[in-house]
Amino acid sequence: MHKIYSLLAILFCFSLCNTAWCNGFSAMVSPPRFELQGKPGEVIRQIVTIENGGDIAASFAIRTADWDLSDDGAVTIHPPGLQPGSCRPWARLERRAIRLQPHFDKRFRFEIHVPEEAPEGECRLAILVEPGDDKDVLATARNIRFPVQGRIAVILYVTVGAAKPLLTVQSLALQKGADGQPVPVVVLENTGNAHGRPDGFLEGRDSTGKRVDLAVAQTPILPGQTRAIRIVQTPAEGASAVSLTPPLDIKGIIEWDGGQQQIEATLK
Repeated sequence: MHKIYSLLAILFCFSLCNTAWCNGFSAMVSPPRFELQGKPGEVIRQIVTIENGGDIAASFAIRTADWDLSDDGAVTIHPPGLQPGSCRPWARLERRAIRLQPHFDKRFRFEIHVPEEAPEGECRLAILVEPGDDKDVLATARNIRFPVQGRIAVILYVTVGAAKPLLTVQSLALQKGADGQPVPVVVLENTGNAHGRPDGFLEGRDSTGKRVDLAVAQTPILPGQTRAIRIVQTPAEGASAVSLTPPLDIKGIIEWDGGQQQIEATLK
């Protein structure tokens, strides 16, 4: 019976193997994101570092894929097949597979060949690092091999020409957070032709006169998207976020690449 429980525990562990560091797929990739800019006809050259953090040699398969952002801001990798806005055909990878000795890393080269006829705007792709040919891993002390599952995505934005985001505040409101406390949220629409990453510090004051410093979460907003972005408290070092009693007055500036908007509102 103990052997059965141990086997189930091992299987459960491998079924959750979807992070950078995991039994049998001990890979780390840096940096996790590139925000590149190029001109029509230009070749953009970059390097990503892939490290084998495991105690045995490992093979890794490398390919490109399309991705999108879900409503909650999480990256969704699409199955094979070009998606609108993809620049996967522009990508050139150094190779499709590598093998690394334990605790060794490799500087992996890739290129983005921007076509001469590329219009001004933004396109996207991901470089995926996945288990290679040796997709089995030896379970410790059991001599049992199980399939390894895992994947790391390096996210790439490629901006062509003078493409810029154009963010507009659609609304401000209070929403109930996971702890039941009111959280200010700003709804932003991006009508530009590149992704926007809002930033900015604001001041808030609740109905009891309690003052808090606030910051806009730097969640990317893709062209054509409208997204609700949390405005979070930024307490001093060693301090904790405080409970707020609506209504909440907030004011400040929300900024993004190439623009900003003044905010002053009472949220109930």
